[in-house]
Amino acid sequence: MKKKKILSILFILIIIVSISLIIIDFNRPSENDILFETTPEEIIVSEEDKESVEIKEDISIKLSPDVDLNAARKDYGNNDIIGRLEIPDLFNILVVKGSNNEYYLTHSIERKEDIRGSEFMDYRLNVNSKQINIYGHNSRDEKIQVPFLRLEKFLTEDFFLNNPYIIFQYDGGKSFYEIISIKEITTDYEHMNFNTTGDEFVKHIDKLKSNSIFTRDLYYDENSEIIVLQTCSHHINNAYYIITGIKFDYK
Repeated sequence: MKKKKILSILFILIIIVSISLIIIDFNRPSENDILFETTPEEIIVSEEDKESVEIKEDISIKLSPDVDLNAARKDYGNNDIIGRLEIPDLFNILVVKGSNNEYYLTHSIERKEDIRGSEFMDYRLNVNSKQINIYGHNSRDEKIQVPFLRLEKFLTEDFFLNNPYIIFQYDGGKSFYEIISIKEITTDYEHMNFNTTGDEFVKHIDKLKSNSIFTRDLYYDENSEIIVLQTCSHHINNAYYIITGIKFDYK
């Protein structure tokens, strides 16, 4: 019993340390006059080049074209590129996955030192995982523009209600998710629990959705798959925004 208690404490400590390493919030104004307006991982697509796609019956949205991920790996000289993440009208970015959750906090997709880091998948997961976690920096510094800063738009109810979809493209496929909730967390790291199955997985999603700022009523069960986006909160020190989406079959 004593050994089990010690292991439980160690597990909690590991999660806390992992969380603290994952995201750096840019709290202070930049002393650099450079405006970090665009990031290397962002793919800019004109409205004319987007295609209207029917993803559900009678529901169409305009999406950016798929990316040749092998070509992207060659162009950026980086085999860590694992996919492309799009939230229509918000951002369209390449995502990497390293061998840990530290490297891409301070490195660009070009593997250069960069205070903006990159958006990256948790190294313990893969594109076929039942749950996918993707992390990215936020910024209070107006000179440092990073894609996940725009996730704060979901704090407005109108934007939350009218922008429900997340698209994740990977080698050989593409997944569509509908956002079920956005919440602000300080001590509840339920989204770092990757090992639930069956009824426990349903309870896991219940916990991710509980006490949210905004929620959407969507069906989910033990066979569901989810995506979680995490970035820092500006309102509470050592807090994070968590956006959770439920995967659905698209037309």
